[in-house]
Amino acid sequence: MRKIGSVLFALVLMVVLAACGTADDAPAENTEEAGAGSGADTTEEVEAEDTSWADVEAAGKLVVGTQGTYAPITFYDENNELTGFDVELVRELGERLGLEVEFSTMDFDGILPALRNGQIDIAANDFSITEERKETFDFVIPHKYSYGSIIVRTEDVDNFESAHDLEGVKVALGSLTSNYAMFADNIGADGVAYDGGVEAILRDIINGNRDAYLNDRLVLHRTLKGFDDDRLAVAEQVKYHATESAIIMLKGNTSLKERLDEVMQELLEDGTVARISEEFLGEDVSQPVDTSEVIGLDGK
Repeated sequence: MRKIGSVLFALVLMVVLAACGTADDAPAENTEEAGAGSGADTTEEVEAEDTSWADVEAAGKLVVGTQGTYAPITFYDENNELTGFDVELVRELGERLGLEVEFSTMDFDGILPALRNGQIDIAANDFSITEERKETFDFVIPHKYSYGSIIVRTEDVDNFESAHDLEGVKVALGSLTSNYAMFADNIGADGVAYDGGVEAILRDIINGNRDAYLNDRLVLHRTLKGFDDDRLAVAEQVKYHATESAIIMLKGNTSLKERLDEVMQELLEDGTVARISEEFLGEDVSQPVDTSEVIGLDGK
């Protein structure tokens, strides 16, 4: 009996040890399976493929947002044909890329929202490159270099020795979302945006409702040439907001940017940009300008 008990005890002990061994093995097996199953959690996410250029190429056209009321950059001529410096430059880009160019005209304040919403592929409206815009958008290499100035009554030109003299002055703006509006706010000017076009602005300066009109210096000179009224003049000594202007697109459209960069570089090197700018702006704007006397966008 004592021997039989010993044998039974040994058998029970073996069964218990075997059961414990199985229990110990199970977590290890499950852990390995869990590790294999959670590999997706540690694997780097694959970035979405950039098809921006492929999409445009497949469509055979480039949809471009522009204002159409900002001469000489983008405007309708006497034959009601859309033209201007940026317009003709984009047409040249499209031709060299083998693409049809389709313009979609809209208010300036609606252009960047349209770009964000995918309604247009690019925007061409003298957009200056800023750090704020670069958070959301990409830019083609710059094709225009300039800075801001003002139109005032001819009799008041000597009252403005620098942009700092705009503090407290009643100024006219083309848009409240432009960089010129931002500068007016930063310098402490009393800015009002006009929806009625540049002629309404110039007439309000003549009659004293506004004292200055802020915009790009080259645009201002061309504006006065078209308006032809010697009661108005550009205050040449007022220099602010040095600009590098470029075609703009949604951030991440890298392949589209690369193709546009490549062709824009060709247009710069072969003198096409200079030729078109001389036609519409009166001088070559394709080279950087001296900005040593230009006040920054922040008014400093």
